Amino acid sequence: FHQLAAAASRAAEKLMDEYLKSLGLHRKKIAKDGSCLFRAVAEQVLHCQSLHTKVRAKCVEFLKQNRETYEKERRRSMNVEDESPRRRHQAGHPSLSLSLCRRDFLIYQEPGRTPVQITNNNFKDKVHLCFLNGNHYDSVYRISHIKNAALCQSILYEVLYDGVFKVDRNSLGACQRLPRSNDLLSDDSMAFCNSSDESDLDANEISELTEGRGRGRLLPERVRRSLNPTLFRNIEYDVWHKSKRAQQKIDYCIAAGMQYTAGDRCQVRLEGRHYNATIKEVPPNSNKVVVYIEELGNRLVTHTHTHTHTH
Repeated sequence: FHQLAAAASRAAEKLMDEYLKSLGLHRKKIAKDGSCLFRAVAEQVLHCQSLHTKVRAKCVEFLKQNRETYEKERRRSMNVEDESPRRRHQAGHPSLSLSLCRRDFLIYQEPGRTPVQITNNNFKDKVHLCFLNGNHYDSVYRISHIKNAALCQSILYEVLYDGVFKVDRNSLGACQRLPRSNDLLSDDSMAFCNSSDESDLDANEISELTEGRGRGRLLPERVRRSLNPTLFRNIEYDVWHKSKRAQQKIDYCIAAGMQYTAGDRCQVRLEGRHYNATIKEVPPNSNKVVVYIEELGNRLVTHTHTHTHTH
């Protein structure tokens, strides 16, 4: 069932992308973390997705200040069955539009159909969104905007890796080329790369690529994408996906650790060897346990998912 749902979701996204492309538009993917609407608004209005919590707080503040008005609207919507596209989206957008953005909302939600204007306050600027699968918002931009953003991004990364990290120019030059007819506009549809929340190169990678060392070595995929002036790297989405994978790993480790209790006998793999041990402590909400290895006479903190096997 989940595979069928995922396939249907991808098919719907493909149809929407083709329709938007025919209009000279591009859908930029937004993190699927329950804050997609606020992320999209923060990016388009405040030019920074990480300010999405500020946007949400402003929206809540506006709703509290106008509680009576919105309670009446809520009761009216519950009493009147109205499944029009405009009605389905009205709950949050007016408060966003009036409290922070001073922009009207335009939402693309069905391929081949004109977008729905959710608010009509005659604001000059618009927030352009795409609503897919009944529960998610992405941002919509002109294709020319994405192309310009890709060029600016490549210049910024060139300044960073050349001027700050002093990476070999030959390594940088290999990533910069003229556009081709079959180039992808963005890396949204490409495989995820191993991005970092703080830096695209760790300390060891930087040291190997500076001052001539590591000459000829290929830069990491995430950096090559960022340096490519013809490809826009969706860094926020990439970083979110990495943090999601990390959280899933932590959740798995915590769940795995629940099967252990103090006093269990186990085997611990240490530097290629297996040792008999006894579990002494199982800290709560952790993927680690404290074991005592008889042969070594030592206590050891070890990860449950990679080293420890009970028996």
